[in-house]
Amino acid sequence: MNKQSINNYKKAGIDITILEDNKDITTVRIKQQRLINDYLLNQKQLHERAKEVFAPQQVHVRPVVFTLNVNQVTTDWILAKKKEYGIHNKDFIKQLALNESDVKQILKGEGKLNRATKTAFFYYFLVYELNTIFREELF
Repeated sequence: MNKQSINNYKKAGIDITILEDNKDITTVRIKQQRLINDYLLNQKQLHERAKEVFAPQQVHVRPVVFTLNVNQVTTDWILAKKKEYGIHNKDFIKQLALNESDVKQILKGEGKLNRATKTAFFYYFLVYELNTIFREELF
């Protein structure tokens, strides 16, 4: 086990916890708590990282992927992101397949901002940010 690697992962929003440690196999939980640089890891990627930390020891890994807290997605959050990226209502209408009246109501704070809509806006802005970074690196 590499304690420095565990500490580095913790700084990157990934917690590694030893659940059981015996001479034959160590059982660990690896959990992505937050997104750093907007990078989502899947179960396989988390599993591989845990195995690297504990190599050559045999390890049983219980990966826990990032879970979105939709409470952070509010009308104010959407408006701030919209302003930050210079996005127009027409972009939301076309790219999120929302109708114009729903978008206007949501942005006024009057529309229904349910769990699915919050999730759509979160990942919309995540992709938008990643695309912006990608374009800046290419050009």
